[in-house]
Amino acid sequence: MPELRVHQRLWDQLIVQKHFLAVVASYSESEEETARILAASTKESGAWLNALPASCLGNLLDDDSLRISVGLRLGAPICEPHTCRCSATVDIHGRQGLSCKYSASRHSGHSSHNESLRRALVSCQVQAVLEPNGVLRDDSQKRPDGMTLGPWKEGEALVWDVACVDSVCQTYREGSAQNAGYAANKAEENKRLKYQRLEGSYFFCPVGFETFGPAATSLLREIRGRMADRTGEKRSSEFLREN
Repeated sequence: MPELRVHQRLWDQLIVQKHFLAVVASYSESEEETARILAASTKESGAWLNALPASCLGNLLDDDSLRISVGLRLGAPICEPHTCRCSATVDIHGRQGLSCKYSASRHSGHSSHNESLRRALVSCQVQAVLEPNGVLRDDSQKRPDGMTLGPWKEGEALVWDVACVDSVCQTYREGSAQNAGYAANKAEENKRLKYQRLEGSYFFCPVGFETFGPAATSLLREIRGRMADRTGEKRSSEFLREN
């Protein structure tokens, strides 16, 4: 029973949760569908639906992108069965493209997330650069995605690295079918292992996207707070989440 009976929302949540659990149970034999439903149920997964579809803001999707985005969210058929260029078999749901190593969208999505983070930091008057020189991960092969030019927290500059993951890919499917956000959480853990040498010199934050990982959630919450303080616009947090 809800503690505050005067709040209609608390009563509605009980009914919604009951129906949601029934839907999840109906797909219990399919890890892929269960992972999709749990990922779609998170608060962040529907934020893009509230974004203002204006081309000047970079939020206007073309017709095909919108069709595919909605289809993936609902689990609807979006294509004919075929063989991918990586030789994998693609079914009518087309989810294989989310994790295909030849998919161009992986790189564009990665770049978009980094640019959104950089612009958000600039909005709260924190200058940042992408792919900073002289900062390398443990194997000295790759640079992190971005770094602030001044102290961010505890006197250390913020260094971040973005990971774009797919909850229904084979690697994360079993865990994602148990807990929403599992894929992003594991991706952030892997990033921390690769950048252990930066600990102590920089404030390193892995940023797992699709559903948000815990580190990404914490970082974005802090950025949103600073943006609201600087701009006076309380909805700054929503604008960042939608982008």
